[in-house]
Amino acid sequence: MYNRSYYNRGRRGMTFKFKPPKHRKFKSAVYPKPKGDSGASVLKLNLLRILIVVLIVAIIAGAFFVVLHFAINNSTRQNSADYASSEQNNNAELLRVVNKSTPLEKDYVPDLVDKGSYKINVLAEKNLDKLLADAKKQGIDLYVKYAYVSYDEQKKLYTAEYKNYIEKEGLSEVKAQAKTNLTIPQAGRSEFQTGLMVSFRSNEKGKFKNSKASAWLDKNAKNYGFILRYPEDKEAQTSMNANYKSYRYVGEENAEVMQSLNMCLNEYSYYVSSREN
Repeated sequence: MYNRSYYNRGRRGMTFKFKPPKHRKFKSAVYPKPKGDSGASVLKLNLLRILIVVLIVAIIAGAFFVVLHFAINNSTRQNSADYASSEQNNNAELLRVVNKSTPLEKDYVPDLVDKGSYKINVLAEKNLDKLLADAKKQGIDLYVKYAYVSYDEQKKLYTAEYKNYIEKEGLSEVKAQAKTNLTIPQAGRSEFQTGLMVSFRSNEKGKFKNSKASAWLDKNAKNYGFILRYPEDKEAQTSMNANYKSYRYVGEENAEVMQSLNMCLNEYSYYVSSREN
């Protein structure tokens, strides 16, 4: 017996010994098998790859943060510019003088807040609420008679007062108009249309001028950004008779400076604009 896997018979009955082919080792010119400690070489290669990936990630992250930094700075500068512009516009509105020379358009309506019995410009709302609340805490009988007055409403008020001087006092049309202009501005010439003017009232007996409410306002109104719009000693500048009920919101800072300089709104508005120019 013989092993078939080892001997094979030829065609003429001869036998020969079969030798299996030797396995040749494959050698790659591109990726030759590392010599020496193959484990250490593989570890070094992996570490190199990790280092390259980390470097790429670091570069991408650095670029991202640089872009983000510039974006935030630009946004901050833009927001600051917008805020400064908004503050400047608000201050211009607070110091706006409305009269015959600088009237308001018929369709001019400020941003208003409806308080139920009256409407007020949003710029003055919070300070007016605080003024009324503090006055109440101190036992002062003080209320808002009216604030914002539209163009059409002002026209009705002016016409009614004008006719009253003609019909009840017998004044001529010219004299009636001149007298009315000293107490009630014509439509488009009233600062009540800005929503920044407030007419106060009190339930105290007697004239408002002599009331505790009037004395409290005279002392404290500036702390809330309000000034007496038509003082008795400024009639030449305002072209209006003195009115102790009408207060105008100009902002706390402006009110403080106006009082220190003893200026009415007409004087102070001109003073500020001349300094800016």
